[in-house]
Amino acid sequence: MPTITIQPSGQTFEVPVGQSYLEFCQANSVPQDFGCTVGSCGTCRVEILSGMENLNPKEDEEADTIEMSTDVEGARLGCQLVISGDVELRAAE
Repeated sequence: MPTITIQPSGQTFEVPVGQSYLEFCQANSVPQDFGCTVGSCGTCRVEILSGMENLNPKEDEEADTIEMSTDVEGARLGCQLVISGDVELRAAE
């Protein structure tokens, strides 16, 4: 089963393949801010520290929102992530 590691706490959780990060956070009371949950507000920016290849590809709307909301390399929107393998991340500044 894939794992998600949340930094800076180092907490690690097992998740089923194909689970969304949004559903994971809601089910596990992970302190991650979410706004619109459809990829257009940028509230749920996360920085992928490792495991980018274990996430679904970035869609155009997500890429546009990230471009407008942060310049952090490796940023994604938490509400758009689907987990297929091990991932390490932290909330983006």
